[in-house]
Amino acid sequence: IALLALSAFATAALTGVAGAGGGMLLLAIMLQLMPPAAAIPLHGAVQLAANTVRSWLLRRAIDWRIAWRFSLLLPAGIGIGLLLFQGLPTAVVQMLIGSFVLLSLSLHRIGLLRGRALPLWVFLPLGLATGVLNMIVGVIGPVLAALVIRRPLSKEAVVGTLGLFALASNLLKVGGFALAGFSFRNYGPAIVCMVPAAMLGSRTGRLLLGRIDERRFQLVFRLVLAALAAKLILLDGLVRLWR
Repeated sequence: IALLALSAFATAALTGVAGAGGGMLLLAIMLQLMPPAAAIPLHGAVQLAANTVRSWLLRRAIDWRIAWRFSLLLPAGIGIGLLLFQGLPTAVVQMLIGSFVLLSLSLHRIGLLRGRALPLWVFLPLGLATGVLNMIVGVIGPVLAALVIRRPLSKEAVVGTLGLFALASNLLKVGGFALAGFSFRNYGPAIVCMVPAAMLGSRTGRLLLGRIDERRFQLVFRLVLAALAAKLILLDGLVRLWR
C-alpha cells in the first residue's frame, strides 16, 4: 500500500506537468500488484480524485468548446465498454492505441496537415470511443493528449482540458464498475492512502507547470507521448502476444 501511495503521488505530479502519461504508468505499477479486474476499477477511483484537483486548479484555462463535445457521447461509450470488458484482447487494443498516438503526433508534419488545428467535431466521436476503450484498457490518455495537442492551446489549457476529460471518464467508469458489482470497499485501505497522495501529486504538478517554458513543455509533452506509444506497441502489445 505504501508503494501504491508513493506511485500515486509521483504519477499524478507527472500528469500535472505533462498532461498525460502518469495514469498509464500508475496502472502499469498496479498491474504488478493486483489482477486487471481489480486494478482498472481501483485505478479509476484514484485518477478521479487526482483529476478533480487538476481540473479545479486549471478551471480558468479549460477549453469548454472541446469539453462539452467530448462529454456528450461519453456515457454511451462507457455503457458499451462495460459490455465488452470481458471479450476483447487487451494487447491488440493497446497496440492500436500506441500506433494511433504515433500517427497523431506525426500528422502535423505531413504536407497539408502541417500547422492545421484539429476540427472541433472530432471530439464528439472521440468521447464515445474514449468511453469504450477506457473500460477495456483502463487508460487512453496518450490518445486524447495527441489530439488535444493539435489544437492551438496554451500548456495550461492542454493540461486542464485533459484533466477534465479524465475526470468525466473516470467518474463514469467508477460508477459503471460499481453498478457491475465491483466492491471498492474490499480495497478501502489502498484507496484511503492512494487518493490523498494523488491529490497532493496533482497540486505539486500544478506548481511545477507554471515554471516550465512553453516551448520546452511542447517538446517534453511529445517525447512523453512517443515513449508511451512505444511502450504500448512493444511491451504491452507485441511482448504479450509473443508470450
